[in-house]
Amino acid sequence: MHTPLTRRDFIKAAGMAGAASLALPTLAREELARKNEIGATFILWGYGADNLEASLSDMAKLGYHSFETFGQVIQEWEEKRGGFGKVVQKYGVPIISAFCMTDVLDPAKRPGERKKLERWAQLLKENGGKVVEYCPTSIKRDGYDYKEHKKNLVDSMNEYAKVVTDMGLVCALHPHTGTPIETREEVYFIMENLDTNYMKFGPDVGQLAKGGSDPVKIVQDFLPLVQHVHLKDFSGGNDNGYLGYAPLGAGTVNLKKILDMLEPRKKDMAGMIMFELDSDRKNKMPMTEFESAKVSRDYLKKLGYKFAV
Repeated sequence: MHTPLTRRDFIKAAGMAGAASLALPTLAREELARKNEIGATFILWGYGADNLEASLSDMAKLGYHSFETFGQVIQEWEEKRGGFGKVVQKYGVPIISAFCMTDVLDPAKRPGERKKLERWAQLLKENGGKVVEYCPTSIKRDGYDYKEHKKNLVDSMNEYAKVVTDMGLVCALHPHTGTPIETREEVYFIMENLDTNYMKFGPDVGQLAKGGSDPVKIVQDFLPLVQHVHLKDFSGGNDNGYLGYAPLGAGTVNLKKILDMLEPRKKDMAGMIMFELDSDRKNKMPMTEFESAKVSRDYLKKLGYKFAV
């Protein structure tokens, strides 16, 4: 049984990480200076259009370089709330990517899902974004066997990725727990069978860990295809207010090793490294959204990353 982590636990863990960094000689710390810029995804603050302004306000105050939200959030702001671009301009944090989910198992749904994806991708492009962080829609995992669906999995994702690529954007696959692409076996199967001229890789290292994989190994094996990354830590629990995840530096993922591998990818990535922390609206988080994002930002600062503030 997992024990929920408290605010004190998180701050202590982040402080230990910081102390280890500060213990290095000055020259060594200077050599840690990183060139990659770090953005932030939207879900720490919530999942709907109502949460967009709060997320952008906090991201701007903390100096994150870009942000990601859901395709449907962009669409709602564009069509019903006076324009997505206006609210982005108000806070000064540019969008880099949109998280977009479509069905991959039912061929009958494909035309409608393709149309939906095209709309989201077009709005993303119009607002200056570059990457569709693509994820299959959630399924019931009990009894699911990817081998029974492999043709639809490959065919549908190849089609969706080509649509996005032909629009001048990058499509990057995001394996996710509770979807058809969760386990190590599923990740390797799909990445080794998709047409990577169109579908690139956008791993979430915390999701990979929660799905039972070694995120370091997976990032290493598919590094040439990595175009976008969700940098997430995993605490191993399910009831801590973060769906079992943790602010950066307070979990079990070897984030530094992953970041070391990603550093040389900067010039080849259309997207960015994005801090992400899920929020569980059924359980109270031990810190506010701003505090959680600040702890994560400060962890990255100690590793040598620069922020806008």
